[in-house]
Amino acid sequence: MRPLTSVLVPPGPAGLAALLDPLRLAITGAGPAIAPLPAVTATISPDYVDRLRSATRPDDPGQPLESEDVAVVIATSGSMGMPKGVLLTGAGLTALDGAINGPRAQWIAALPLHSMGGLNVAVRAIASGNDPIAVASLGGAQPFTPAVFADAVERASGGQIHVSLVTAQLRRLLADDLGIAALQACALILVGAGPLAARTRALAVQHRVSLITSYGMTETSGGCVFDGKPLPGVRVHISSDSYGTLVINGPMLAAGYRLAPELSRTAFTADGFITSDHGSVDDTGLVRVIGRTDDAIIINGVNVSVTAVEQVIADMGKVADVVVFSVPGPDDQLVLVAAIETTGGPALEGAIKTNVQQRLGPAAVPCHVIALTELPMLPNGKVDRVRLITLATQSGRLPWQR
Repeated sequence: MRPLTSVLVPPGPAGLAALLDPLRLAITGAGPAIAPLPAVTATISPDYVDRLRSATRPDDPGQPLESEDVAVVIATSGSMGMPKGVLLTGAGLTALDGAINGPRAQWIAALPLHSMGGLNVAVRAIASGNDPIAVASLGGAQPFTPAVFADAVERASGGQIHVSLVTAQLRRLLADDLGIAALQACALILVGAGPLAARTRALAVQHRVSLITSYGMTETSGGCVFDGKPLPGVRVHISSDSYGTLVINGPMLAAGYRLAPELSRTAFTADGFITSDHGSVDDTGLVRVIGRTDDAIIINGVNVSVTAVEQVIADMGKVADVVVFSVPGPDDQLVLVAAIETTGGPALEGAIKTNVQQRLGPAAVPCHVIALTELPMLPNGKVDRVRLITLATQSGRLPWQR
């Protein structure tokens, strides 16, 4: 049976050097399957690394790998709870390379390599024949800044520069002249890990920065729908359930979940991978993602779309990012809480509540708004929702606790 070994990925360019050769061997089958794990640092806790290790279970002869075809086991983000280990084959990881890599593609590695977004960059760079160029901040080695990104772009200037970013990184670059100039030098900019606010897209258009929104997940070997259009070989349809759940099929699908056969059978069906998102697919095949299937929450007997509330708040001035979630309220009835990234401080709470009520009705109004200078993030660049819920429910914070 093919072994599954862990690959420790330290922060910074050293992490890229540690990953590339084992990844090449894993994809071709010439070496063991790998589970990339981040090193414990000041920004990556031992608990986080332990959760990823528990999900992937490398270096454990008592838990053999499910299939000889598996090349990489990557843990999902765990932003909503415990992560799951996803079994990715070499064929699946490389299935869409030809549709994404342009001639003379030179990838910049700006996302954590133990996440699907960061691993994808390494896989595509290997296929292009050019090793990726690591930003100095890779994996939390230092803060991600326009200067750090611009330096990587300058070093990549010999080819067509490709990069994958999360929305928080994009916003930071668009707020700075140096960052804007570096973005303008890129031939392909993929943006994932959450919806792109209309204000952010408008700012990119204003500065002639061309973006492609990427939709996908670890189970689909990363982004497989670009600007709503499935890549060649990718098929997306709506399930027959009442939620309008998106189902994705194609050669890039994972082989299942690590040590979770029942969950694998439920999620990976003959029709494809059953996502946790609902949306629509029009007659031309254009995919529109509306939100998660658990997005609708009943508040005082009214169905409220969390995504709709987030969109209303995101379009307000001084709100850089927003996450809306539910917590148990008085008598165990669910209530909404909004966490915003802003420099406007708590004074925005009244304006947010008024705006949401006018646009969506009183049931959609968050009972509380947490104003933060920066939303807590997981090391893979996604918002840490579990930490936000903990923050929101601390004694004395919610209205009925005061």
